[in-house]
Amino acid sequence: MDGNELIKRYESGDTDFQGENLCGVNLFGADLIGVDFSECDLRRSSLVLAYLNRANLSRCNLQGAKLSGANLSQADLLGANLQDADLHGAILYAADLRGSDLTLANLLDINLISADLRNVNLSGANLRGACLRGVNMRYEKRCYDGANLRGADLRNADLRGANLTGADLSKADLTQANLSEASLREVNLTGANLTGAELRGTFLTDAIAVETTFKQAVLVNAKLERMNLTEADLTECNLNDANLTGAVLAKAKATQATMRRTRFNRADLSRADLRDSDFNEATFIEAYLGRADLRNAILKDANLAKAELSSANLSGAMLQGATLPDNSIYE
Repeated sequence: MDGNELIKRYESGDTDFQGENLCGVNLFGADLIGVDFSECDLRRSSLVLAYLNRANLSRCNLQGAKLSGANLSQADLLGANLQDADLHGAILYAADLRGSDLTLANLLDINLISADLRNVNLSGANLRGACLRGVNMRYEKRCYDGANLRGADLRNADLRGANLTGADLSKADLTQANLSEASLREVNLTGANLTGAELRGTFLTDAIAVETTFKQAVLVNAKLERMNLTEADLTECNLNDANLTGAVLAKAKATQATMRRTRFNRADLSRADLRDSDFNEATFIEAYLGRADLRNAILKDANLAKAELSSANLSGAMLQGATLPDNSIYE
């Protein structure tokens, strides 16, 4: 069936094309709102600028399809194959993409606000400049695995308020991305790049960020309890009022960082490079700072009660008003 025949059938009131072979069909700019393309073969088809609002594309094969600028708001893409598809600038507001495969897809500047992306494979996808506010990528036991975003390009992406609980973001590029108020609980950020990212009020509890880059990132009031930041780069980060209780920062680099009123209670900061950082009023109760480098750090009014500091380097550090491990006050 060619594009013209399909459009004539649709305009006559026939919206059911379930299971049809539409490989390579040209539907450029077509108005197909509410069409049923479930289980169709739409490989290498052209749906550029098409109107597919509320369309049923569940279990559809769209591998290599061109959907740039298409409107798929509230569309059903459950289990769809979108490998290598081009969705540059497409609108998928509140679309259902559960279990779909977007491996290596081009999602540049895509609108995925409030979309359901649970158990989606976005490995190697280009999400640069994408808007993912309020998306759901939540991991649910017995139901959905976390979203696969390994190596995805999310530079400048808008992920404010997104639920990425349990997602795999290892080696993803999140440079300058906005993840404020997002849920990143139990995510895997190993080797990811979050340089300059905005993470205000973000939930990163129990996340893994081994060898992850957070240079100049803003994590004000972020929740990082029990987070694994081993060998992470937090150079020039803003972690004011963040909670790192029980976190692991062994061998992490956090030079020239701002961490005022930050909580490091029971955290592991062994061999961490914390030179020239501002820890004014921070709390380190029962923290382990074995061989940590705190040269020239500002620890004014910090609480170091019961902290292990015996092998830490505090040369040039400012400790005025700080509570020391023995509960005495430094004057």
